[in-house]
Amino acid sequence: MKHLTTTEDAHVAKESKLQAEVTDLKCRSMRDNLLFFRIPEEQNEICENTILDFIVTKLHIQNAKEEIKIHRAHRVGAFRQDKVRPIVAKFAFFPDKEKVRKAANQLKGTPFGIAEQYPPEVMEKRRKLVPIMKAARAEGKLAYITVDRLFINKRLYVE
Repeated sequence: MKHLTTTEDAHVAKESKLQAEVTDLKCRSMRDNLLFFRIPEEQNEICENTILDFIVTKLHIQNAKEEIKIHRAHRVGAFRQDKVRPIVAKFAFFPDKEKVRKAANQLKGTPFGIAEQYPPEVMEKRRKLVPIMKAARAEGKLAYITVDRLFINKRLYVE
Protein backbone atom coordinates (compact mmCIF):
# COMPACT_ATOMS: atom_id res chain seq x y z
CA MET A 1 0.00 0.00 0.00
CA LYS A 2 2.85 2.37 0.86
CA HIS A 3 4.42 1.74 -2.56
CA LEU A 4 1.12 2.61 -4.32
CA THR A 5 0.82 5.87 -2.36
CA THR A 6 4.39 6.83 -3.26
CA THR A 7 3.80 6.02 -6.92
CA GLU A 8 0.56 8.00 -6.96
CA ASP A 9 2.27 11.01 -5.35
CA ALA A 10 4.99 10.85 -8.02
CA HIS A 11 2.36 10.79 -10.80
CA VAL A 12 0.47 13.71 -9.25
CA ALA A 13 3.69 15.73 -9.02
CA LYS A 14 4.59 14.92 -12.62
CA GLU A 15 1.08 15.86 -13.81
CA SER A 16 1.29 19.18 -11.96
CA LYS A 17 4.65 19.92 -13.55
CA LEU A 18 3.32 19.08 -17.03
CA GLN A 19 0.24 21.26 -16.46
CA ALA A 20 2.48 24.17 -15.44
CA GLU A 21 4.56 23.70 -18.59
CA VAL A 22 1.44 23.66 -20.79
CA THR A 23 0.14 26.83 -19.13
CA ASP A 24 3.53 28.49 -19.66
CA LEU A 25 3.48 27.54 -23.34
CA LYS A 26 -0.05 28.92 -23.71
CA CYS A 27 1.05 32.20 -22.11
CA ARG A 28 4.02 32.44 -24.44
CA SER A 29 1.86 31.83 -27.50
CA MET A 30 -0.49 34.64 -26.37
CA ARG A 31 2.32 37.04 -25.45
CA ASP A 32 1.83 39.23 -28.54
CA ASN A 33 -1.99 39.32 -28.28
CA LEU A 34 -4.31 42.04 -27.06
CA LEU A 35 -8.06 41.87 -26.57
CA PHE A 36 -10.15 44.87 -27.65
CA PHE A 37 -13.57 45.23 -26.03
CA ARG A 38 -16.83 46.90 -27.11
CA ILE A 39 -15.77 47.85 -30.63
CA PRO A 40 -19.03 47.76 -32.63
CA GLU A 41 -19.32 44.90 -35.09
CA GLU A 42 -19.88 45.51 -38.77
CA GLN A 43 -20.98 43.00 -41.35
CA ASN A 44 -18.07 41.60 -43.43
CA GLU A 45 -15.54 43.58 -41.40
CA ILE A 46 -11.81 43.06 -41.73
CA CYS A 47 -10.73 43.00 -38.10
CA GLU A 48 -7.12 44.04 -38.80
CA ASN A 49 -8.39 47.28 -40.38
CA THR A 50 -10.92 47.79 -37.59
CA ILE A 51 -8.15 47.55 -34.97
CA LEU A 52 -5.80 49.86 -36.85
CA ASP A 53 -8.60 52.44 -37.27
CA PHE A 54 -9.35 52.14 -33.55
CA ILE A 55 -5.67 52.65 -32.66
CA VAL A 56 -5.52 55.84 -34.75
CA THR A 57 -8.86 57.35 -33.75
CA LYS A 58 -9.22 56.32 -30.08
CA LEU A 59 -5.62 55.86 -28.91
CA HIS A 60 -4.24 58.74 -31.01
CA ILE A 61 -1.19 56.81 -32.21
CA GLN A 62 -0.23 58.54 -35.44
CA ASN A 63 0.98 56.55 -38.46
CA ALA A 64 -0.32 53.32 -36.89
CA LYS A 65 -1.65 52.07 -40.21
CA GLU A 66 1.83 52.30 -41.75
CA GLU A 67 3.99 51.38 -38.75
CA ILE A 68 2.06 48.79 -36.73
CA LYS A 69 1.80 45.32 -38.21
CA ILE A 70 -0.88 42.86 -37.10
CA HIS A 71 -0.44 39.20 -38.03
CA ARG A 72 -4.12 38.45 -37.63
CA ALA A 73 -7.20 39.63 -35.81
CA HIS A 74 -10.62 38.09 -35.32
CA ARG A 75 -13.73 38.23 -33.17
CA VAL A 76 -13.88 35.82 -30.23
CA GLY A 77 -16.88 33.52 -29.88
CA ALA A 78 -20.04 32.92 -31.84
CA PHE A 79 -22.08 35.85 -33.17
CA ARG A 80 -24.99 36.98 -31.03
CA GLN A 81 -27.24 39.88 -31.89
CA ASP A 82 -27.37 41.18 -28.30
CA LYS A 83 -23.62 41.10 -27.57
CA VAL A 84 -20.52 42.76 -29.02
CA ARG A 85 -17.73 40.20 -29.27
CA PRO A 86 -14.17 41.23 -28.36
CA ILE A 87 -11.45 41.22 -31.01
CA VAL A 88 -8.17 39.41 -30.39
CA ALA A 89 -5.24 40.86 -32.33
CA LYS A 90 -1.82 39.25 -32.68
CA PHE A 91 0.84 41.89 -33.22
CA ALA A 92 3.85 41.13 -35.39
CA PHE A 93 6.22 42.98 -33.06
CA PHE A 94 6.13 43.03 -29.26
CA PRO A 95 7.09 46.75 -29.02
CA ASP A 96 4.04 47.62 -31.13
CA LYS A 97 1.82 45.64 -28.78
CA GLU A 98 3.34 47.39 -25.76
CA LYS A 99 2.86 50.82 -27.34
CA VAL A 100 -0.84 50.07 -27.87
CA ARG A 101 -1.26 48.55 -24.40
CA LYS A 102 0.34 51.55 -22.72
CA ALA A 103 -1.86 53.95 -24.72
CA ALA A 104 -4.96 52.22 -23.31
CA ASN A 105 -5.15 54.83 -20.56
CA GLN A 106 -6.57 57.12 -23.29
CA LEU A 107 -9.75 55.02 -23.04
CA LYS A 108 -10.66 56.09 -19.49
CA GLY A 109 -14.22 57.34 -19.46
CA THR A 110 -15.10 55.54 -22.70
CA PRO A 111 -16.93 52.23 -23.11
CA PHE A 112 -13.89 50.66 -24.81
CA GLY A 113 -11.22 48.52 -23.21
CA ILE A 114 -7.94 46.77 -23.95
CA ALA A 115 -6.45 43.82 -22.06
CA GLU A 116 -3.70 41.28 -22.48
CA GLN A 117 -4.83 37.78 -23.40
CA TYR A 118 -4.12 34.91 -21.00
CA PRO A 119 -5.25 31.27 -20.89
CA PRO A 120 -8.33 30.46 -18.75
CA GLU A 121 -6.32 28.93 -15.90
CA VAL A 122 -4.26 32.14 -15.57
CA MET A 123 -7.40 34.30 -15.75
CA GLU A 124 -8.90 32.30 -12.88
CA LYS A 125 -5.83 32.95 -10.71
CA ARG A 126 -5.92 36.66 -11.62
CA ARG A 127 -9.61 36.91 -10.65
CA LYS A 128 -8.73 35.64 -7.19
CA LEU A 129 -5.74 37.99 -6.82
CA VAL A 130 -7.43 41.24 -7.93
CA PRO A 131 -9.42 41.80 -4.68
CA ILE A 132 -6.26 41.21 -2.65
CA MET A 133 -4.35 43.66 -4.85
CA LYS A 134 -7.08 46.30 -4.47
CA ALA A 135 -7.10 45.90 -0.69
CA ALA A 136 -3.31 46.33 -0.56
CA ARG A 137 -3.53 49.45 -2.72
CA ALA A 138 -6.24 50.85 -0.44
CA GLU A 139 -3.72 50.48 2.42
CA GLY A 140 -1.25 52.57 0.40
CA LYS A 141 0.97 49.67 -0.63
CA LEU A 142 2.52 49.18 -4.05
CA ALA A 143 0.66 46.20 -5.54
CA TYR A 144 0.60 44.76 -9.06
CA ILE A 145 -0.07 41.49 -10.85
CA THR A 146 2.42 40.00 -13.30
CA VAL A 147 0.79 37.22 -15.30
CA ASP A 148 -0.54 35.08 -12.42
CA ARG A 149 1.58 36.35 -9.51
CA LEU A 150 0.79 39.20 -7.14
CA PHE A 151 3.53 41.46 -5.81
CA ILE A 152 2.94 43.69 -2.78
CA ASN A 153 5.72 46.15 -1.99
CA LYS A 154 7.94 44.25 -4.46
CA ARG A 155 7.51 40.96 -2.56
CA LEU A 156 5.72 37.94 -3.98
CA TYR A 157 2.36 37.39 -2.30
CA VAL A 158 1.87 33.79 -1.18
CA GLU A 159 -1.57 32.60 -0.07
